[in-house]
Formats: sequence, structure tokens, C-alpha cells
Amino acid sequence: MIRGNWSLAAELKKNERKQQTKVHQRQKDDLKSEKLKDANPIKIYHQIKKLEATNDISDKDKQYLARLKEDWDYIIKHKLHQEKVNTFLAKIEEDEKKRLSNESKLWGSKSIYFNPELNPLGKVPSLPGEPTFPNLVKPLKGQYFKKPKVDPLIASLNVVLPQGEPPRFYKQVQNISKSKPTPASTNDDDQRNEDTAKDIESYHDSDSEDNNDDAYDDEDELAPEEQDYIERISKKQKLQ
Repeated sequence: MIRGNWSLAAELKKNERKQQTKVHQRQKDDLKSEKLKDANPIKIYHQIKKLEATNDISDKDKQYLARLKEDWDYIIKHKLHQEKVNTFLAKIEEDEKKRLSNESKLWGSKSIYFNPELNPLGKVPSLPGEPTFPNLVKPLKGQYFKKPKVDPLIASLNVVLPQGEPPRFYKQVQNISKSKPTPASTNDDDQRNEDTAKDIESYHDSDSEDNNDDAYDDEDELAPEEQDYIERISKKQKLQ
């Protein structure tokens, strides 16, 4: 049934506009395809990540980021530079798995957080409300190691610094190994032990002599003087 407001001319114009839109879109896609065939997809990917990591981004950069994302989606959808893109994405995925594995790995004494008593496994510390600390090993490299600047006061005082690299700014665990005694200290210890043994032996000897002198106190016997006195008293009584 034909509608009362239907017009053949309007319908033809509508179909013509649709055809023109399709033609324009196809021409636009052809131009984009020719443009992106010569583009570097890896560079486009890194530009996207760089802009996404920027905190204060301008409106112009936002529009540029939107265009870059359109180009990247077009490359993926139409499989442009397919081999190069697939190899690049596979490497990114592998690096991400390795990074996640290293973040949870316990490095032990290699970790910058290692302590033989408090943290022997080198576990990464965590604080509530604070961002996660990086799981780093010694020596520090890359962005985590910054060479200290020369103090201008040292230059003005003409202080001569020792040779070699300056110390790195992470804590070194101290006093975790026992030092071996030197021969001199060993001889001193032996002499002290020998003197102590002699003192103990002389003490026991003097104590045993005192015990022998007072031996009659332990038994029910009279001292020689007492025994002599008793004998003299007995003789006087007999003479009387």
C-alpha cells in the first residue's frame, strides 16, 4: 500500500544521498589506507601510550590522540602491517608477563629490601594507602639510579675526593658475618684462659689445706693442747 505522503522524487534523492555517502566513505578509507601503508605502526602505538600517560593534556593533544587511536584501530581492523604488528604485540605481551613475574619474585639477598633478620626473603614492603614499591635488585639501574651531583661547597674548599665511583644511595646490610680472630688475639685469649685455670687451681689447693688444718673440728676429737691439759689434771688428782 502506497503512503499518501510518499514521493518518488524524494525517494530517489534519498537513495542518491546514500550512494554518495558510501562513495565518500570508500574514498576516505582508500585515502586513509594509502596514508597508513607508509606509516610506522610501532611509532603510532608509542605516541598513544605517551599521550595517555600525560597528566595535563591540552585540547589539541586530545584531538591528536583521538586521531591516533582511529589510525591504530584501522590498522588492526584492516590487518595493515600484520606481521610487524603481531610480532610487536607478542613482544609487549611477553614483556608484561615477565614484568608481573618479577614484581612477585622474592630475590633474597639480591633485593634492596633484604635484611638477614627482618626480611631474609627480600619481600617488597607495603604500606596502607601508599603506592606499591618497585621490586628492585642491587645494583640499581636505569631510572632508579641517579648519579649524585657534585656539591659546590666541596669545589670551593678544594677537597680531594677518593678515587672510584661515589656510593650509591641504598642501604647496605652491615654486621652479618663474623670476623675471624687474628693470631695475636688468639694467643692473648689462650694466655688469659691459662692464667684463669691457674688461679682456680691455686684456690682449690688453699681451700684443701684449710680443710686439713680444721679436720679435727669435723670429728669429736680434742685438740693437742686440750689433751695435754687433761692429762696434767689427771696426774695431780692421782698424786693427791
